[in-house]
Amino acid sequence: MTAPRLAGVRRTAGAIRRQVWPTPAVAAWRRACRTAGQVARYTPGRIDLMGYRIQYSDLLTICPQWHDLFVKETLRFRSGRSAPRILDCGANVGLASLYFKRLYPAARITAYEADPTLTRLLAANLAANGAGDVEAVNAAVWTRSGPVDFRCEGADSGALDELAGALPGERLAVPGIRLRDLLEAESIDLLKLDIEGAERAVLEDCADVLGRVAILLLDLHEFEPGRRHAPAVLSALSAAGFTVSLGELNPLPWRPPVAGGDTPFPGAPLCWTCLVKAWR
Repeated sequence: MTAPRLAGVRRTAGAIRRQVWPTPAVAAWRRACRTAGQVARYTPGRIDLMGYRIQYSDLLTICPQWHDLFVKETLRFRSGRSAPRILDCGANVGLASLYFKRLYPAARITAYEADPTLTRLLAANLAANGAGDVEAVNAAVWTRSGPVDFRCEGADSGALDELAGALPGERLAVPGIRLRDLLEAESIDLLKLDIEGAERAVLEDCADVLGRVAILLLDLHEFEPGRRHAPAVLSALSAAGFTVSLGELNPLPWRPPVAGGDTPFPGAPLCWTCLVKAWR
């Protein structure tokens, strides 16, 4: 058998094996998806996943988070320190912080979440899963400190009310915290930013202190067809001395706007997210 054919047989056999005997992470994800199909959206609850006891506000949005973090391990990183300093900005209910603790049990993590309901779930999930030393902070990471208006979407898409991509939801005044102040105070081994369209403004505000960040994991959101943020974000990271890798492009066809019927591509998604990995 030729080498290419042998490689193909091995890939097929591996796929069959994974389907019949899934990893614990895959098995947990499949069970979460089955359960999510049986409950209404935005129904709070609790689920056990691979030994983690997770409280949630919307199970359907937990499923892709779990798959990205624990199945695909898209946020996996290597640090030369056994106790890396991590800022988890846009922590939602805490899956990323739990994953980072799984990688580095001694990691020193502060998790920021703007939605007060999600912050309560975040703190509960950290405490229930052996990560009670992670600091959970109810704050929106932004370009200034002080109260800001936040749209609580109820799941993982809440955003600052003043941003173009903010979805309808309950508007609340929540504490804002300036990322620049945090970076000026200490060096950060890993900065994770998932802040629903605020990333360009925040990074530009931090331009001359980004040298205090060793590794950046950034969920880049493109919600404005007439004003794309990727060129400015990537330029800012290059100017700050980062090497950049892009991946995990996720079109959002459910999110308006989409290409109109009078365009060459009716219904084409105009909003998407992309994972940016940057390091120095």
